Amino acid sequence: MPLPTLAYRLIGRFSVTRFDQLVHPFLYRRTAGRGMLSRALGCEMLVLTTTGRRSGRRRSAALFAFPVDDPPGSWAVVGSRGGSGVLPAWYHNLRSDPDVEIQLRGRRFAVRPREAVGVEYESIFEQAATAYPGYRLYRAEAAHHIPIVVLEPRPAPR
Repeated sequence: MPLPTLAYRLIGRFSVTRFDQLVHPFLYRRTAGRGMLSRALGCEMLVLTTTGRRSGRRRSAALFAFPVDDPPGSWAVVGSRGGSGVLPAWYHNLRSDPDVEIQLRGRRFAVRPREAVGVEYESIFEQAATAYPGYRLYRAEAAHHIPIVVLEPRPAPR
C-alpha cells in the first residue's frame, strides 16, 4: 500500500540532507545493510562509492537499488535526488570517473556504470516506481530528466 504523497516528499527531502548523506552509508556498512528501512519500503539498498569530480576524494551514497537481469548481477539506481531540482553529486562523479564500487549487504565489488535508455529505462523505472511510488512523484515534479544508472559487475583483476 503506497504512502501518502507528503510521506514521499519528506523521505525525499530528508535523503538529501547532509546528516543523511554522512550517517546512512556509515550505518549501512556497520550493519552490512541489515534492518534498513529500504526493505520496509520494498527496495534493496546499496552503498555506491565514487571519486569526487572536484575534490578527488572517495564519496559514498546509500541508494535504493533494483536488480537488473542483463547482465546477471547488475543493479540499477535512480538519480532522483529525492525530487530536488538538481541531479545528485554521485551521478556527476561517476560520469567524470566511472571507476566505482558498490557494497551490497556484506559484499563490496567493482562495477561499471552505464545509463539506461529507451525501453530499458522505462522497464527499470516501472520496477523502481512499483517498489517505491515516490519515484513517480519525483519524475512528475522534476524539471529535468531523472537518470537511471545500471551498475554492471566488473571482473576481478587477476
